[in-house]
Amino acid sequence: MSSRFLILMQREWMQHHRGWLTLMLIPVGVFLLILPFGEVELDLHVPPMPLAAIALMATAAVVFMLSFAGAMFQLPGLARRDRQDRSIEFWLSLPASHSESIGATVLMHALLIPLLALAVGAALGLLSAVAMIIKVHGFASLAEPSWSSLMLAALVVLARGAVGVLLMTLWLAPLFMALMAASAWLKRWGVPVLIGGVLILGGVLKEVYDNAIVFDLLERQFQGAGSAMLGDPGGLRPLEHARPELSGEFVTLVGQWAWHDIQATLGQLFSAHFIGGLLLAAACFGLLVLKRRQGS
Repeated sequence: MSSRFLILMQREWMQHHRGWLTLMLIPVGVFLLILPFGEVELDLHVPPMPLAAIALMATAAVVFMLSFAGAMFQLPGLARRDRQDRSIEFWLSLPASHSESIGATVLMHALLIPLLALAVGAALGLLSAVAMIIKVHGFASLAEPSWSSLMLAALVVLARGAVGVLLMTLWLAPLFMALMAASAWLKRWGVPVLIGGVLILGGVLKEVYDNAIVFDLLERQFQGAGSAMLGDPGGLRPLEHARPELSGEFVTLVGQWAWHDIQATLGQLFSAHFIGGLLLAAACFGLLVLKRRQGS
């Protein structure tokens, strides 16, 4: 990775890190502040170890979803950011290619920040786990869970989640790259025109010609992204019968689930639908580079 590319990525961090960190830290901070004064009602008695695991994973999931949604919402508008803030001449004067400039923006927002959010969420999840155990079972119960086993299992799930973020980003690439290209060429009308055009085209084909190909393709794209991130729910069934207090057995089952789930998810990448989506994303990337060259 060239130093120019790293500088461009640093630019993204300097411009947006406050918003990213706010999405990652504030919701969990608010939860931890109000937890001592609130009530936690559980229909079933949940022992400390499972409760800690649930709190950790729930916190990581919330932080990730908020950060990923925020990054995806912001990404289309960044295609014309340099023209909006009148800095296009400055960035074009740097010894960096148009592909590097666009690639740094996409890489930071679509992949690296979601990965960071996943790691931050897992770290904050440990605090949430401790807080939930104290709230539900009291301070003395903090000694009951096997924290080392819990963190080891969390690292395994975190590794599975990191692979999932990468694959989900690839599945969603044709969608957010198309939105970026539309925003670059049509400015503020780009996103609504593209979304509206796809919906109208899909509706006409379905209602007039009884052909739901547009909606089927979109559904398949989102299904692929969801499967890449969440995996096969059926693979979690062995964990239902595992006893978390038996830390070695629990960690082993989590590792087996993660490995088989990654293998199944990677197998979906050889589909024509996935490859076609990547080609569409590459075409949209080319349109972004072409539009940026017009500013030089």
